[in-house]
Amino acid sequence: MTTFLIDHTAWVLFLWVLGNQAGAPIPATPAILAAGALAHSNFEFMTVMAVVVGASLCADVAWYSVGRWRGAQVLSPLRLRFDWVSARIDRAANLPLAHEVVRVGVRFLPELNPVAAGLAGATRATLGRYLPCAAGSALIWAGTWIGLGYVLRGAIAGHWA
Repeated sequence: MTTFLIDHTAWVLFLWVLGNQAGAPIPATPAILAAGALAHSNFEFMTVMAVVVGASLCADVAWYSVGRWRGAQVLSPLRLRFDWVSARIDRAANLPLAHEVVRVGVRFLPELNPVAAGLAGATRATLGRYLPCAAGSALIWAGTWIGLGYVLRGAIAGHWA
């Protein structure tokens, strides 16, 4: 199993982050921190950034597309699950720049990431307007956790040694 993870680190990280950013209850932060720590030795920093940002954008575009296709109906299950979300969805849907303003903060709350992406699609934001914002927030999010792992690599490596 360990050999598989070492040989396919980029794919495992991609799938892990994709699941997290798509809304699955998978904690991606520890994996991204570890990848940042490994970036110092044999797994390059820019490769890790590309993998994490790419996975994030895949999840975002998928939820955006579902929101665009199904409209506000895509958010109905979330309305039923979280009462407090319903009022905020209605309020945010009426703000033209809502998804740009909250996008960076929402990225750090993976449970709400699909809501923001679906909301962008449901409010008919154009992909050309949405994608740069999503990419920017993914870069900030990935850079924060990868950079922290990179800086703390000695403490992380000492913990697992």
